[in-house]
Amino acid sequence: LVERCRATAEAHGGRIFDTTGDSVLMEFSNVSGGAFAAAEIAANPDPPVRAGVHLGEVSELPSGDLIGDGVAIAAKLQERAKAGGVVVSEAAHRALRGPLARRLVPKGSVKIGKLDESVNVYELTNETPAGAKQRLAHRTRLMVIGGATVFAVVVLALLALPLLRADPPMRLAVLAFDAPRDNALEGLAAGIAEDVTLALNARGYETLARESASSGSEQRIERARRARAPLAIGGAVEREGSTIRITTTVTRTTDGAALWSETFEGAVRDMLILRQRAAVSSADAMVCGAAAAGERRATLDDATLALLLATCANRRDSGRLFDNRAALAEIAERAPRFALGHALLAVASAKASETASESMRQQLHTSARAHAERALRGDRHNGDAYLALDLLERPRGWDAREGILRRGLEAEERNSDLNARYSEFLLAVGRNGDGLAYARNSSTLDPLSPQKRYAVAAALLQGGDPDSARDIAEAQARIWPDEPELWMLEFRLAFWSGAYGDAEAMLQAPASQVRSTRARQCWRYAIDAMETNTGSPRRVQSVQQLRECGRSGDLPVAHLLMQLSRLGELDEVFALARTHFVDERRGGEDVLFSAPMHAIRSDPQFMPLMRDLGLLAYWRLASRWPDFCSDPGLPYRCEAEAQRLL
Repeated sequence: LVERCRATAEAHGGRIFDTTGDSVLMEFSNVSGGAFAAAEIAANPDPPVRAGVHLGEVSELPSGDLIGDGVAIAAKLQERAKAGGVVVSEAAHRALRGPLARRLVPKGSVKIGKLDESVNVYELTNETPAGAKQRLAHRTRLMVIGGATVFAVVVLALLALPLLRADPPMRLAVLAFDAPRDNALEGLAAGIAEDVTLALNARGYETLARESASSGSEQRIERARRARAPLAIGGAVEREGSTIRITTTVTRTTDGAALWSETFEGAVRDMLILRQRAAVSSADAMVCGAAAAGERRATLDDATLALLLATCANRRDSGRLFDNRAALAEIAERAPRFALGHALLAVASAKASETASESMRQQLHTSARAHAERALRGDRHNGDAYLALDLLERPRGWDAREGILRRGLEAEERNSDLNARYSEFLLAVGRNGDGLAYARNSSTLDPLSPQKRYAVAAALLQGGDPDSARDIAEAQARIWPDEPELWMLEFRLAFWSGAYGDAEAMLQAPASQVRSTRARQCWRYAIDAMETNTGSPRRVQSVQQLRECGRSGDLPVAHLLMQLSRLGELDEVFALARTHFVDERRGGEDVLFSAPMHAIRSDPQFMPLMRDLGLLAYWRLASRWPDFCSDPGLPYRCEAEAQRLL
């Protein structure tokens, strides 16, 4: 059995890292290898084995062995499997697509004793002949602390996460980053390469196994060329006193030309931040370079290609939006048949219009629409073009917007920004469960983005699952302890879970992200109102002070609505909601479907408000009703109420 597993692992780019007892634990650098190996091992009945499939965090020992909760959970899952069967955890199930996902049936949950938690599990049923012909694997990976990213395939305990893809992925080379003999710098170099590999795998690209940095850069690039990888990313890490310098370079393997290079500098104490900046920019540059390399309708000259990679490397920096737009306009002019250039220009123009003057906004809208349509004429699978079209649509054109977003995801399901945008849409129309699923998709496809992890946490809070949101906060705190968004997430968790003492302490701490003295006082009024008895003079006074905070703008409307709802001031909530959403036509409708707003959804005034927001007609037309409509305690039926009011 061990020899069979070793052959299977090697055939799919993996390795055995442990054979304790009667188990065989295998690690894969990409999920397609893990998926195929799992299927082959479980399918062989001689001898029959039990397999558990889980995606999770592990740590690597100097011996090469892997330890951690990920292994422990997988081992527990295999106990639940029957002989010759495969049991899959919720973490793995969430990321599955295509025929394999349709073969999973829920089987309850498994208690993980040492971790004091339960894991929802699914059983993999027999594959149909038609499904067997269609299955090909997508690839994705998770970032874990210290850069260790693994998938362990375990016979009697198996970790893997298969995704399905129709076309063979493009190969890209992530070279070992050079570093002096220093544990911290060598770890940083390995971490950057691992992060870039993680991001590229998540986008569906196949990455070549990294070689030792002892071999020369030219040799590594030549081997990448022979492996048919058109692009390679590499670089070096240096230290000079208290300063860290990271240099990353994208090289074309056919001729060794350096297409893009950037240097990231900072203090040693900011090593993690530098690692993230370097990895994100490098991965984004490689993704655009790969798109250009696979372009069939247009060939970019070196100067245009270099400009494209530099622009893509900076596209997440909102402060460079207008500079990036100018660069993309130049790319579109130089390469008029390059679809990606037009799509990225359309997105940049649509985003720029959000803060432009009225006259300029119309010009930017016209330009964005023209470039989005031109991109789709060149490549109907370009998700960024659909993203631009949605940004241009009326915010409350619910049906039109969903049509655009769904067509975009059908064209390019692995577009992280498109998944994030659809998640925001779904939360705004009350479909919290679906919104959470697409937020998770977005984070899985863009695993280096802390913002997209926070979006998952926000969606969990929206649906009333603070415990899972807290898990994300704790994990992010180990990686980015000083992230402003982390502070706000932890503060919201403390406040809405009733830990008012913790919330008060966070407000007073130097790291508080509530900068205004007046705003901090407004939050204290909210805490005071929540802690005092209904009808008491102190509570009445605190509620009145909260109203003043809302009128002065010192409390965000969303938080004020949730606070007033929790306090039972429903008439006040509806009056404020009508002013904000109906009269002033502001955004942020998702707050209306959040857990703290439960009380207003049972009030007779709620459905008329939904009618005036256009949501009632959308729900009825689309036959996609919001999650709260299935609440057994609701005093009305959504469909009947829609028929009465419309």
